Amino acid sequence: MSMSRCYSLMKCLLILFNIIFLCLGSGACGFAAWALWDGHGNEGAAARAGLLAVAAWGGALALGALAALAGAARGSAPLLAAAFSLLALTAVAEAAAGWWGAAHRPQLRRALLDSLDHTVRHEYGVLHTRTQLLDVIQQGLECCGAEGPRDWQHSVWARAQEGAQGAGAGAGAGDALDLSVGAPGAYYWVPESCCAGAGAACAAARRVAAASGGGAGLHGAACGARALAALARLARVPLALAAALLALHALALPLTLALWLRAHPHPSYKA
Repeated sequence: MSMSRCYSLMKCLLILFNIIFLCLGSGACGFAAWALWDGHGNEGAAARAGLLAVAAWGGALALGALAALAGAARGSAPLLAAAFSLLALTAVAEAAAGWWGAAHRPQLRRALLDSLDHTVRHEYGVLHTRTQLLDVIQQGLECCGAEGPRDWQHSVWARAQEGAQGAGAGAGAGDALDLSVGAPGAYYWVPESCCAGAGAACAAARRVAAASGGGAGLHGAACGARALAALARLARVPLALAAALLALHALALPLTLALWLRAHPHPSYKA
């Protein structure tokens, strides 16, 4: 194969790899920006730091890809050098993130459980997307609450439901205060997604006595443990994608370096 054809092949491969990097980097930035906007500042410090790290990684990857594409098209040594630096930086960040995740699996599991508990107690009924996500989790995994139905007892959503129900009851009963022995005891509400059935049975089961951790008609399993088990089963896909991304970096970096050296040859000295 001639040198010109070899150079053209390397250039085409580099362009292909960096189009993939550009899409991944832009997608990561967009996802992180959306998650930060959607959270309205209600995320925990760890979640916010993680999203900012994803945004920084995605931005560096997208900028490196743009520099590589422009450098390959124009044969610019400075752009190819910048692309090589940014792509090497993101590759190191990916490898470091993978190592850190493997070394801190218990902490990551705990962080996921804490995030789910935070959503149950503070975000359900307040943030629309978090509300929908939790409903999908509870219906799909047939569970209720992060650690059980009792998690809903002190949630923002349950207090709002109790206030609404109390206002409705007060409107119907006037100002009379029922202190009789037959007066209903304290209770709390759980969402419809906690129900094992539907219709009237679900409506009755959703009203749970304060001393109870659930009952007939409700999913009694904790969502935290089931979500962790489901993620463990699905972890092969993101791990394979991460390995493929590192492999693409391993191929793109030598190509970028080769094109940079070609665009910036060593100076020749006259004898």
